[in-house]
Amino acid sequence: MRVSSLTFSTAALSGIRDEQAAIARLSQQIARGEHMLAPKDAPVQAARVMELTDRIALRQQYLANQDKARLALNHQGTVLQGIRQVLEHARGILMGASPSHEPALREQYAQLIENDYRQLKDLANTRDPSGNYLFSGFKTSTEPFQHTQVAPGPGTSSGTTYAGDTGTRSIEIDLGRRIQVNDNLDVGVMRAGEPNDLLQGIDQIAIDLRTPTLTQAQLDAAVTRLNLALDDLGLIERRVAAAQQEIADTQAVTRAILNEEKDALGRLVELDQAAAIIELQRRQVTLEAAQRAYARTSGLSLFNYL
Repeated sequence: MRVSSLTFSTAALSGIRDEQAAIARLSQQIARGEHMLAPKDAPVQAARVMELTDRIALRQQYLANQDKARLALNHQGTVLQGIRQVLEHARGILMGASPSHEPALREQYAQLIENDYRQLKDLANTRDPSGNYLFSGFKTSTEPFQHTQVAPGPGTSSGTTYAGDTGTRSIEIDLGRRIQVNDNLDVGVMRAGEPNDLLQGIDQIAIDLRTPTLTQAQLDAAVTRLNLALDDLGLIERRVAAAQQEIADTQAVTRAILNEEKDALGRLVELDQAAAIIELQRRQVTLEAAQRAYARTSGLSLFNYL
């Protein structure tokens, strides 16, 4: 069977174009590091890639939420530690005070208690790094604890009003799992010893320390109020510690699953660079040989044999 020059030329050119297309594709794959350049190349595999990509994105969002929750709880934990230190300091001062002390000494005690009151109120009105008040419930832009004084001078009463609400905020750290990231001091620490709240009680005992009618019962009641507040504070601290541990455990699981999903995605899309380079070199050699053969063949004619 004779093969015409046209048929041979057409087949040779087709082979050259195929090799060029294969080389171009390999070059793209090597440049991108992926063997699947478009979903149509492998529809089933592409669907799996999209599924994994979506899951990885969701997992990364949960990790970001976990970090946000962790930072919020850490910040609150630091503030709670400061509150504990102030309460313990005030308790120590009051336990050392006595109605029989000289007025000058009781004045010093009163000034120390006033300082503790201001520190405690400032801590209770702490903002988080985003500028939200920690202990104001859902009213994150409202200063929760505000001081009011009925009249100036020794022996008068003062108070602290709460302007927040009882809401607690939470963040979704995993599918269907939310974690509380703030507490409300008004229903615990700041309401120890009803009917007077803690801040008002501390402010009032500072006033009482300056009066000649100070009694041991007043001092004992103030110490009791502080002890109750410290107990309430302990409950909040334990809740925060448990939440911090839950986040740490959840983060460990999330990171492990995320790494597995990334590995699975990598196996689906990543290119074997070494094998691809070898294949590219082989095809380049084949293409060059085909081009040389075509050039020699296309240059032949009947006159070369005459």
